Amino acid sequence: MRRSLGRAALALATAASATVLPASLASAKTTAPLPDCPARSLCAWSGTNFTGQVTTFRPGEGCVDTPFPIRSAANTFSGGGVGIPVALLVMSGKGCTGEDLVNLQRGQSQPSLPTDGLSVWSVW
Repeated sequence: MRRSLGRAALALATAASATVLPASLASAKTTAPLPDCPARSLCAWSGTNFTGQVTTFRPGEGCVDTPFPIRSAANTFSGGGVGIPVALLVMSGKGCTGEDLVNLQRGQSQPSLPTDGLSVWSVW
């Protein structure tokens, strides 16, 4: 009986580690360092591919006009997991008007926007 329980526990531990490992690798991939954008930040750049001037936005700040037209953006809050969802929605017009250009959830980034982003919604 003890031997059966030991094997069952080993099988369960192996299955659990196989499930956790791919999730850990995926998280590392989505939170790669970006120029001048710290972990747990909402960042935007004036150029494509995360180049040029960079600015950050506070989570939950609401609607904010960008200090310059933005062409790429990132949400470096950890991907997946539990906790408060943090998102950054980039808009084509000032005052959060115009088209929705991209909605970045935890761990997501967009190296190129289809047009200049002139405002963002920063939400929890």
